[in-house]
Amino acid sequence: MVNKEDFYIDIKNRAKDIYDQYQYLVKELLKSDTSNYRLEFYLKDDSSLGGKAWSKNNLDNIQINKGVIDNYFDYFYGFTKMQTDDFLEKLHIEDVEEASYEFIKFDGNGNPNLFDSKVIDYKLAGLLTIFVSRFIITHELGHLLNGHCEYLNSKEQNDIHYIPMFEKDNSKNIKNVSSLDFRTLEMDADAFAATDNFRNLLLIYEKFEDMVDKDLNIEPIELFYWWSFAIRSNFLITQKILNDEEYRPDKKHLPSVARWVLILGSIISIIDEGVYKINYRTGDNKEKLLEYITKGFVFAEKQYNERFYTNFNSLEESINSTDYSNFVTATQMNWENLRNELSKFSRLPLYKSNNV
Repeated sequence: MVNKEDFYIDIKNRAKDIYDQYQYLVKELLKSDTSNYRLEFYLKDDSSLGGKAWSKNNLDNIQINKGVIDNYFDYFYGFTKMQTDDFLEKLHIEDVEEASYEFIKFDGNGNPNLFDSKVIDYKLAGLLTIFVSRFIITHELGHLLNGHCEYLNSKEQNDIHYIPMFEKDNSKNIKNVSSLDFRTLEMDADAFAATDNFRNLLLIYEKFEDMVDKDLNIEPIELFYWWSFAIRSNFLITQKILNDEEYRPDKKHLPSVARWVLILGSIISIIDEGVYKINYRTGDNKEKLLEYITKGFVFAEKQYNERFYTNFNSLEESINSTDYSNFVTATQMNWENLRNELSKFSRLPLYKSNNV
């Protein structure tokens, strides 16, 4: 039996720890006092996917439905269990639902390690859920720390404006804030989350032996594969729920597939431009890192398509789409205009294109 309370506690503690890290960064490196700000994190007892962020009187708030944890863990555990069942069926094992297998793997020093497939299934599903949870948390923190919430509040005084996880939760319009502006804020929050997540992955990669559970039976470079798998799966699931393939000027989010491709592009740019020093392990290099990221999201699409009889392909859907090109270009061009307005509310430096 899966005890999801452990995941609820983890996401709440994780949110506060990440928030505190950024508070420290702002104070120590940017020499700005934000000690009057604090975070309240809520887990709502709601089985659906959903959440929101808002800020008022220096109190930052994030609310996430428990359904976010439940649904993603169930999806990922279903995936890992299915991989095990397929393997057992190939061995002609009967009653694969109840069966598992153990195996011994020798490490680089010739020491034997015993692994249990049931443990791997559970812990890999947990890791994938944590990857998605961190992305969601840092996306919402992007709205708070980059000044989005206070910017929206400034448009209509004496009112609190919520930024919801999904557009279906938000039908309210705000004076002097266009749908394009909302799409631009969402793009910025996605970029904030992607940058944070990649930086965190590099830390785990470098300290792999100390930070990663041996029972997962993965190599350090595979962290990037499974992160890519998890985040692409996240957007495949939201795409199915929201049925948001259509590009429309009145929409406040870009379609899920466009959001994923922009996130992927930002990660590739970070790697190509050498934004962070990557201490590659023996046998690893830039090309291998990019390969594992690519294989991860391609495998996520393959698994999702086979499970739900769909035909999603993010690269084909974006490269061959005039709507994608037009909407993304408009959103990126709007960023510089919005950036100037956000600067008075943001607690962190905002992205500035080298092309501007």
